Amino acid sequence: MKKLFTLLLICASLTQGYAMNAASTGSKASKEYTDKLVVTINGESSPEQTTKIAVDTPKDGIMNITLPNFCLNAGEDMMYVGTIKVNEIPLTASGLYSTFTTNQTIQIEPGDIPIEGMWLGPMLGDVPLQMAGKISNDKFYTTIDIEMTLLGQTIHVVFGTDDFESSIHSTWAGKQTETTNVYTLQGMRVKSNVAKTHALDGLQKGIYIVDGKKVIKE
Repeated sequence: MKKLFTLLLICASLTQGYAMNAASTGSKASKEYTDKLVVTINGESSPEQTTKIAVDTPKDGIMNITLPNFCLNAGEDMMYVGTIKVNEIPLTASGLYSTFTTNQTIQIEPGDIPIEGMWLGPMLGDVPLQMAGKISNDKFYTTIDIEMTLLGQTIHVVFGTDDFESSIHSTWAGKQTETTNVYTLQGMRVKSNVAKTHALDGLQKGIYIVDGKKVIKE
């Protein structure tokens, strides 16, 4: 049987305009994450492609995500799927990041960019979806399984990489090696090029200037 879909194509050149419009709506705690996205259908994966996912957190412990203008290349023809939105996703705090998982039935919305043809997603009606991943202030990773029942296809989407632990460790290690100078309130330098995490070690109790800020040594 001929594979229906072979490659993923996010309309990258036009998605940026959508993202700017989404950010300008004033949604509470809105953030965009840019990373590599790969789709797998019938065991065949697309090349990595940079795209954006918009994340809103309308209230603590809950997030909404938007993957705009999702398109698939079927041979020489383009399948314009639409904009995928998943709302009310519960977040579970786990140290410096949160995890999430959700099983929902969604309806894919039309995209908001000019196309030659029509958006397929709205014609599919209710679409079962499974989603799981991790999120922090700087990083977003998710897997999305979209059941295209009408087409007899499951689209497996991966956005980002699940390397949170190593990323956090690298960030912390970088902070450990950052250096600074320490001054008294009178402007006398008492330490030079000292690691920030040990800036006040060995000093007497008092108030010092570190990175232009007053710091109390108790």
